[in-house]
Amino acid sequence: MLPGRAISAFGDDVALVALMLRVYDQGLGPWSITGLLLCFAMPVVALAPLAGRLVDSVRFRRLAIATAVWQAACCAALAFAGPLWLTYVLVLALQAGTVVALPAWQALIPSIVQGEEVGSAVGASQAMTTVAAVAAPAVAGVAAGLLGYAAPLLIDAVTFLVLAAVAYAVRATRGSAARDDADATPGHTYSLRSDAFIWPVIVGLCILVLVGEVTNVVEVFLLRGPLGASATAFGLIAAVLAGAIVIGSVVAGRPASERTRARRAAAAALALGLGVALAGLAPALWVFAIAWAFVGATNGIVNVDASTLLLDRTPEPYRGRVLARVNAMVRGSTLGALVVGGAAATLSGSRETFIAAGMLMVLVAVVLLARIRQVNAVPEAAPRVLRG
Repeated sequence: MLPGRAISAFGDDVALVALMLRVYDQGLGPWSITGLLLCFAMPVVALAPLAGRLVDSVRFRRLAIATAVWQAACCAALAFAGPLWLTYVLVLALQAGTVVALPAWQALIPSIVQGEEVGSAVGASQAMTTVAAVAAPAVAGVAAGLLGYAAPLLIDAVTFLVLAAVAYAVRATRGSAARDDADATPGHTYSLRSDAFIWPVIVGLCILVLVGEVTNVVEVFLLRGPLGASATAFGLIAAVLAGAIVIGSVVAGRPASERTRARRAAAAALALGLGVALAGLAPALWVFAIAWAFVGATNGIVNVDASTLLLDRTPEPYRGRVLARVNAMVRGSTLGALVVGGAAATLSGSRETFIAAGMLMVLVAVVLLARIRQVNAVPEAAPRVLRG
């Protein structure tokens, strides 16, 4: 399952880079790129409720194979799409499959591994997809340059067919069992907010994404401007970040209690904010690289611990709906970060944006850590329902 998902994530990143290059080369301006990114993000936010219900009511294998084949067809059509509006429509259709497939695969992890192994699986998954994300831009650029823009999109189509084969091979399943359990307890439903332990972690994570990803917009200005990074150095800095994320993911994948994971996630978020602020204050490129490695490692820890807690504490019958909702919340935070980052790039300098973002992240982490410590007893992960 994990290599199959990593291969598919690699194909997705290849396709995104290729589409951005194609739109740019058509000379349609920055708003066209913005529109493309919105098409990638909006279905994940808008279709989350419907997607979650599908994931919890349809058997995994049927759903995963159907979405993979659908997305392969969308990528094949994108390879030969001409007008910009057709590209937008096909990207929306592609992401309509993603909004279903992503929680379906995420929710399956506890059906394959149990207990302390869930964290290891989540950490391994993040490590593999991070490595894939590093390799994808290079492959997309080379493939587009040598074979044209259709080639990277056809590569993505092939990775979806590989994912369909993986879904067929995986023996574990879920979906219909969740539906049967839910039907067996009429009048009850689950609310993510009812978990006083995990809800602050999820909200804190979304705020961290909103604040922290603002730096993605201005990072290139800081590195290429005041720090004088060459194009090669810029790429190496990205590799440093990715490598550190892999290390942090592996570390956080080790067995730990829920209390430990929650506190470690908050502490790592605090360190993450300090790392971002230090990167903004960096007087030289090597100092920025050290701070960025620190940011990557702590980012990996936060993501793995938060994801593991969410999987462990969400009742099985509602796992698809909860994961779809959280994915939508995180993606919505990313969209907000793009808007705020654009405004910050216009109104203030790159260093000031980094420092302000880092300090706000520290503040959020302190509040989150205090909230977690208020929870005196952490119950074992078990289905928790509220009477509807």
